[in-house]
Amino acid sequence: MSSRWVPKWEIQKIEINNREESICYDTETKLYACPKCGPECLKGGIPRSSSYFFNKDDLINHFLAHKYLMWEKKKPKEIEEEEEEEEDEE
Repeated sequence: MSSRWVPKWEIQKIEINNREESICYDTETKLYACPKCGPECLKGGIPRSSSYFFNKDDLINHFLAHKYLMWEKKKPKEIEEEEEEEEDEE
């Protein structure tokens, strides 16, 4: 029994905003991986960090969101200060 995931990547082409993009599809788990988050999948490797999806539509929406990099933006300072105050009270 293996305790490690060994993906069998299949590179697929899809059209997003009139551009052809390569995406990674694991034939074992039936998951799609974002090649922008984890480009190792394009070479058959296991990405250190990536985003995985159960269907192409979700991957396409994620691809489109890359231009905004929403997940990399920091929390507003006001929210961070509130959290610090709550921790101090405990």
